[in-house]
Amino acid sequence: MKFRPLPFLIILFWCLGFQNSFAQQLRGTVISDAGEPLVGATVFIPKLKAGAYTNDKGIYSFGKGLSKGKFEVIAFYFGYDTLKKEVEIPAEGIVTLGFNLSTKEFFTNSVNITGEKQTGEINRRDVEIGVTKITTTEINLIPSLGTPDLAQFLQVLPGVVFTGDQGGQLYIRGGTPIQNMVLLDNMIIYSPFHSIGLFSVFDTDYIRNVDVYSAAFPGQYGGRISSVIDIQTRNGNFKEFKGKANITPFTSGVLVEGPLAKGKKPGSGLSVLLSARNNFLDRTSKIFYPYINDTTGLPYNFLDLYGKLTASDGINFAHLFGFRQTDNVNFEFPANIGWEAVGGGGSFQLLPSGAGAILTGTLAYSNYQSELADDQNFPRSSSISGFNGGLKVGYIFNSIDEFNFGLNFQGFSTDYVFTNSFGLQTEQQDANTEAAVYANYKKVILSKKGDGEPFERAVIEPSIRFHYYNNQNALSPELRFRGKLNFERISFSLGLGNYSQNLLSAQSDRDVVNIFQGYLSAPLDLANRIRNNNLQYSRQALFGIEALVIRNVTTNVEGWVKDFTQLSNINRDKLFPNDPDFIAETGLAYGIDVIVKYRTRKTYLYANYGLARVTRTDRLDQESPRTYAPVFDRRHNVNLVAAYKSGRLGPSSEEVVRRRPKFNDPKWEVSLRWNLGSGFPFTQTQGFFEQVDFTGEGAQTEVERQNGDLGILLSDDLNGGRLPYFHRLDLSAKRRWLLGEKVLLESNLSLINTYNRQNIFYFDRIRYEPVFQLPFVPSLGITVKY
Repeated sequence: MKFRPLPFLIILFWCLGFQNSFAQQLRGTVISDAGEPLVGATVFIPKLKAGAYTNDKGIYSFGKGLSKGKFEVIAFYFGYDTLKKEVEIPAEGIVTLGFNLSTKEFFTNSVNITGEKQTGEINRRDVEIGVTKITTTEINLIPSLGTPDLAQFLQVLPGVVFTGDQGGQLYIRGGTPIQNMVLLDNMIIYSPFHSIGLFSVFDTDYIRNVDVYSAAFPGQYGGRISSVIDIQTRNGNFKEFKGKANITPFTSGVLVEGPLAKGKKPGSGLSVLLSARNNFLDRTSKIFYPYINDTTGLPYNFLDLYGKLTASDGINFAHLFGFRQTDNVNFEFPANIGWEAVGGGGSFQLLPSGAGAILTGTLAYSNYQSELADDQNFPRSSSISGFNGGLKVGYIFNSIDEFNFGLNFQGFSTDYVFTNSFGLQTEQQDANTEAAVYANYKKVILSKKGDGEPFERAVIEPSIRFHYYNNQNALSPELRFRGKLNFERISFSLGLGNYSQNLLSAQSDRDVVNIFQGYLSAPLDLANRIRNNNLQYSRQALFGIEALVIRNVTTNVEGWVKDFTQLSNINRDKLFPNDPDFIAETGLAYGIDVIVKYRTRKTYLYANYGLARVTRTDRLDQESPRTYAPVFDRRHNVNLVAAYKSGRLGPSSEEVVRRRPKFNDPKWEVSLRWNLGSGFPFTQTQGFFEQVDFTGEGAQTEVERQNGDLGILLSDDLNGGRLPYFHRLDLSAKRRWLLGEKVLLESNLSLINTYNRQNIFYFDRIRYEPVFQLPFVPSLGITVKY
């Protein structure tokens, strides 16, 4: 079955011109003078008593029904000057009107300028089950090793399991890292985390927001069967040049942004954003932390570079971006690993004049190469390179309802070499292309309260996706649904969906350090497959309750299940060349998460408890399939986070009218994080033997002349043992000073593993000793902003 994009393109351009099908009369954007979209800004027409809010792209829309004529339109957003414009609304057709709001220079004591929520509330217009929206403000609240990082914040989210500080991986509600889609401005990132698992490849300072879909994600996403991490970056500042530099014993970094050319309107022109971050633990840890790993320190170093150019006329945007990331770790024993990733691309957002559509698109390329050399001479190498892109057409009508449809396409080639413990190699060189079309619809169903005011009673979000995989000649139709039913202080949510995936990992569950990531496309030969092709599939379901218990406190309970109906895995038990390279597995993951959050302007409290179970079933022997717990099956997981802000930088708070400060940061900030997790499974050791190499001469091998290697006899009960419980307390304290009016100095004292808990990472079978995760690690960092 071949995918034919021509009918889709015909429909696309037909919808662009047929705006009457999606009733709109007035739409546009609200952005700041720095060029950032203002989410939740209000646009109001006083004479008509009509209003609308901007979405996460800063776009607003008024539906059909506005009177013909000239009207005054007002846009306002907290912390920015109100802007009024006059517009003539025709009887037919669509008017596009942009607002570029300037930052307020003065404010009063009675106003909180942070713009943060001070009371708990339920978002009744969006289905938020299974999705966590993250801002940089929240990332900065978490005690961090070095500078605040997305990887460290993700670890406190419901359903997220992190297997270790040194070489650990991130697993989301039963899915492995390869089953999680990570997007940076819609560009696929194949290796989002560094070998020292406390750091991602993303600098927090250029992130605008992050959406983490832990299950049942909508139809605009595809090609993965577990979860999505969608990262959007900021535009470079259109108003003025700004910068930031920091240094800690772990990392140093610098970020510079500003206008290259200013436009006629605030927030328009050409801007640039450049970021560089370097980790040098392999050198500094021997000086500052010689007690770690028996005086050898932490053998990690990495480099992250990112750049972005943005052009805008105040309404439409175009971007060019690129990155380079390197990572090296020298364990000496048991393995040395290094990888490099480079890539770049472009994207745009257009509001075509006279059409009701919002048009966005992306085209990007990336390349990833990794190599592992271990002490037992079983090398592995992997590379993946390719492009991805997409085109989306969206509509907003009735101010709150949305419809969008689009096309995604991807092409990649893989080159993989794996040597198992018996010395047999598995190799794959393959190329593949994928294409998908999708449609999402969101409808907010209104009712009236007793006083006659409108109330968002329910939200429904059906979506559909058709995903075509060229190398399997397979078309996967995927239905998804998300919905919410609202009451005054409680809401109920539901999420369902089918998912498919081509890409797979050759990571071994028997690796003591899982930091080598091998990439493969779906194999052409899959032993004992379940479906009529070799793709991976899952079915997912979510059910949630959100309640306002008391003021400032929200409580969420989410139950989830993921049924992995077909998985592909490398055959780790391959003994002979004729044995299959890949085998089919099935999997089941389910659990429940309870989240409680309290937030005011100064105080942030967060707690969650997760109960989960994950299993895999090996189908190599169909008569007696083997069910086991994978290495990330953590049954119990608890996270506690607390943060408190105090003091104000700048003039005395007793002044009634004040000039807006250059930096809106508190003087003091303290935070803590405590994590408790049950032990991970592992396969127990039964004994040792002399392992003779027969791969050269087979049965003619002269055994008596060989010095065999030390072989390990493992239990037949795969991952039948359990490591001890993990728990750790991290603390941090920040103090800030203003140096003049334009420079801020910040010091950050962090204490990682404050009570020095010996949390086991893995057991070294050869040396017969435990290897622990990070001990007590203090860190002092300095940051300068201007």
